[in-house]
Amino acid sequence: MTVRIGSLTVKSRVYVPPMAGVTDIVFREIVRSVDSECMLATEMVSSRALLNRPETRLMDIAADEHPIGIQIFGHEPDIMASAAQMAQAKGADFVDINMGCPVPKITKGKDGCALMREPELAREIVRTVRSAIDIPLTVKFRLGWDDQTRTAVAFGEMIEEAGADAVTVHGRTRQQLYSGKADWEFIGKVKRALSIPVFGNGDVFETQDAARLLEVTGCDGVAVARGTLGNPWLIGRITKLLETGKLDDLPDDVERLITAYMHCLGLIRYKGVRIGTNESRRHLTHYTKGIVGAAPYRARLTQIESAADGAQILAELAELVGGAEGRRRFLLAVEQNNFENCEEISKGDSHAKNSVQAPVDFDPVAPVAIP
Repeated sequence: MTVRIGSLTVKSRVYVPPMAGVTDIVFREIVRSVDSECMLATEMVSSRALLNRPETRLMDIAADEHPIGIQIFGHEPDIMASAAQMAQAKGADFVDINMGCPVPKITKGKDGCALMREPELAREIVRTVRSAIDIPLTVKFRLGWDDQTRTAVAFGEMIEEAGADAVTVHGRTRQQLYSGKADWEFIGKVKRALSIPVFGNGDVFETQDAARLLEVTGCDGVAVARGTLGNPWLIGRITKLLETGKLDDLPDDVERLITAYMHCLGLIRYKGVRIGTNESRRHLTHYTKGIVGAAPYRARLTQIESAADGAQILAELAELVGGAEGRRRFLLAVEQNNFENCEEISKGDSHAKNSVQAPVDFDPVAPVAIP
């Protein structure tokens, strides 16, 4: 089933929406490797900061990751419009406006979910941005500010009237943050009130969750965020289930650890040692969740200082879950990656017990990311 968002036709009903500190180009490449058609979006970027630092790499887009959108946030209509034009120039297939972020540092002004308390300003922003770009415009918002002001239906109607081509609705209020349960029934009310596509979001951690959300809400698509942490395969499995009614097998634990290492290495190559290593720690711990006996290894992963540190710990964990063969598979993948990327492979027997020196030492590489 395809979803039509303005002039954009998306071949998948699955969307990986923006997650700050997560949906960078490295993470998106992994997601795209398991689902070539899903809709993606970058991390959210401040519209005002974007004008001051247009070189930010938050808007980096790879040639093979379309369809992809760039999400902006802010509360100044003209500034938002300029930022949207920059996103279009960067090659985005659509621009998404964040009106749902509940984090206090975002909402303490009029940004993110705070705009749900300023509907007239939100309307002006959508109208101004819509008139400034040629590509589709989408908006993400929540059920409301709190349980006493669940304004999502009226807010959605206003957003549509102002010119949005699709919306994503998170099934919680700002007051809830990410606690409690997402109210899919209320998302359904928004869907029934609008004629533009609606993506439902919240509490999709298993493939069957996505199918149930779509059934309950009647939404055109499902937005899967936190459920992808350490589990990018969830996206491809949801797509397969929705298209065929069948489920792909889950990767085994060793394959999960190989992907975890590649994620870590990708972040270091892209962002430099200091930033890449720091950001990889949270991802590595997510990949190891659910692996029996991984807790002490997970604690060590939060302290790594290099790719080699991560590889050493993950190799030990691969041996725990897969024996000598598990360790061999992990190290073989590491060395194959280094070979393909022209990195120096460790000397000696790659199958030896302590031969985890294969990962190149990236310490001399200077950080290149612009936060």
